[in-house]
Amino acid sequence: MDRDRALKTLGLEKGAHPDDINRAYRALIRQAHPDAGGSTTAAARITEAYHWLQRAGTPPPGPSKSSPPKPDTPAEANTDDSLVLHLPAGDVFARLVEAGHDLGEVSYIDPAAGMVQVTFTADNGVVCQLAATVQSTSVPGSRQFDTQVEFTLDPLASGQAPPIGRVVASLVRLVRETSI
Repeated sequence: MDRDRALKTLGLEKGAHPDDINRAYRALIRQAHPDAGGSTTAAARITEAYHWLQRAGTPPPGPSKSSPPKPDTPAEANTDDSLVLHLPAGDVFARLVEAGHDLGEVSYIDPAAGMVQVTFTADNGVVCQLAATVQSTSVPGSRQFDTQVEFTLDPLASGQAPPIGRVVASLVRLVRETSI
């Protein structure tokens, strides 16, 4: 996928601001998601375009200069709604599913598309849905594993969802505690 194709997939034009990319992705994934009557293929295509644009123009995440991360330890969250783990994508997916059970109810799993959804009740009583999409960013043949996880968070009832960064931080803590 290239930048033009990714922008076209999200219905955006060249020079789109990162906020526009985030808004377009969230609007499209809500419509295209299989739970909303869409297809797994369309949701995966939209997510791939979003991930490509998120990574474009930024250096790939690398190890900290202070000390290299342990091979089975997630890296710090890159943003409130994404993180990179130094594990194979299959291991990341399995850990997310297990951590999702601790966070709430795993309501959707699609290993082929790398999608996991968790329904949970936030501290303020609002029922929310956290969607995670797992994508390997490792170089084929490399022994170093980098897997990126992108998150979206939506309230399923009236009320406000908690800040996504707080929910992702809780999930990262659970992922760290999970062994495969």
